[in-house]
Amino acid sequence: MPPSDDDRYEIPNYLVADLTKLLTKVAANEGWYRQSWLGVPIWQLPDDLMLLQRIVTAIRPALIVETGTKYGGSALFFASLLELLDLPDSRLITVDICETEEARTLLASHRLAAYVQHRLVGSSLDPEVLATVEAAVAKARGPVLVFLDDWHGGDHVLSELRAFAPFVGLDGLLVVADTSFADLAGTPVAPFRSLLHSNPRTAIATFLNSTSEFERTTDFVMGGLSNFADGLLRRCPSV
Repeated sequence: MPPSDDDRYEIPNYLVADLTKLLTKVAANEGWYRQSWLGVPIWQLPDDLMLLQRIVTAIRPALIVETGTKYGGSALFFASLLELLDLPDSRLITVDICETEEARTLLASHRLAAYVQHRLVGSSLDPEVLATVEAAVAKARGPVLVFLDDWHGGDHVLSELRAFAPFVGLDGLLVVADTSFADLAGTPVAPFRSLLHSNPRTAIATFLNSTSEFERTTDFVMGGLSNFADGLLRRCPSV
């Protein structure tokens, strides 16, 4: 290929980037599922919990919507932050296609469960689920934070992005978890070949290519290991 037809290609801090990717593979496979919050399993890297803490502290959401309840650890984590930030009127909606017994018991009895406005069981794309979220967003008096963390196939995540993006205003944030699955494909935690080409990162790329309303942001990223540092999307001020 003639040099004039080839774009310049450089990877800034290539050594750091390669080492970070390698360490993230190790962390994601060897320890992310061992974390807990107040004794409840929470499937996030510690650095990502700090990232979420920075986001919630900065935007002080009136409403948090998460897909992927699992054992209820992330719902409890978000509720803890709302209480610590003295946001008694803020609320959380958590959605999962099935409800574990652990989550059912926790979110029915824990003191912090008062922050959970809705515990929805069903697909995040179910019209009834989306209608419930839409109604809550309409009543929210402040920023909305959406955290997408359920099924990580590219088509599903893209559909979620298109469905949940309208709920996020200029002062909110749309976070897509586990963009790292593009790098983790073939490792024990992500053993499916399809994840090489269909994952949260490819979904974000397709979404951003189809809209001028959102863009990536690194405002809250402080380095370290992360499963979704490149999955933070904000609404463009000019739109």
